Amino acid sequence: MQQLAVDLNLGVMELEGLAILPIFWVFWTLVGLFLAYFLTINQGHASTLLVYISEMGNFYPEAIVFAAVLTVSAILGAVTTYILYRFMTIQAANKEVHHPLLQKILLAIGWMSSIGTLVVAAFPWEPHPYIHRSGAAVAFGFGVLYNIFQSIYLYKISFSSRYTCHIRMVLSALMAMTLLIFLVCKIPLLMDLCQGSYCAEICDVSAVVAEWITMVGFMMHYLTCYTDFQHLCIQECRKGHMISMREKISEEQTYICCCC
Repeated sequence: MQQLAVDLNLGVMELEGLAILPIFWVFWTLVGLFLAYFLTINQGHASTLLVYISEMGNFYPEAIVFAAVLTVSAILGAVTTYILYRFMTIQAANKEVHHPLLQKILLAIGWMSSIGTLVVAAFPWEPHPYIHRSGAAVAFGFGVLYNIFQSIYLYKISFSSRYTCHIRMVLSALMAMTLLIFLVCKIPLLMDLCQGSYCAEICDVSAVVAEWITMVGFMMHYLTCYTDFQHLCIQECRKGHMISMREKISEEQTYICCCC
């Protein structure tokens, strides 16, 4: 019973540290988007229950929620990406699989996805369809690339179990597949050919479902990084880094923040 109490206390302590960041990011984004969805349906701003994510930013009041949620989500995403970059840098050096250029490229790709999300938040589909579409393409496209390569890299350095790594990889592959389905369904030529038949409706429904699955999969992917975030803490070091690794110093589950 005493050991169980220690483990429970440790879990609470870790939840109060960096481990809470991916959980809060996912909670904030998904709850915010579903709130915007509820307002869109409740205000009668959508003709069906199947609503594109972009449609929720066109009308008041859901447009305010949509912009606020995605803006904060983009910032949290950029911070999370940087923390994962520090984690990969520290762990890769410890395991002698250090690829600094690859890690910097992954960081840049992750930040590009966050920038795309900011563009989507700032420029709604109406009256800025082309800017909005470009931002969404960057957010989803770079996001899928980042998650796939990050999942591959984390197989070698993650504290997560092999099973969790497999889930992370499956989610990344699912995102890539649903994003491809969305793009195929939104090809203008295909939509023109489908006019006047059930094909157009099928393509439209498939695109909406694929977009939402891509978004939810993107968020769920980061929940699998919870284990790795448990081993990180914030501490200013002489090397100029703020993110460091926590190290166990006793059998009583006592940890300290170690500058790496």
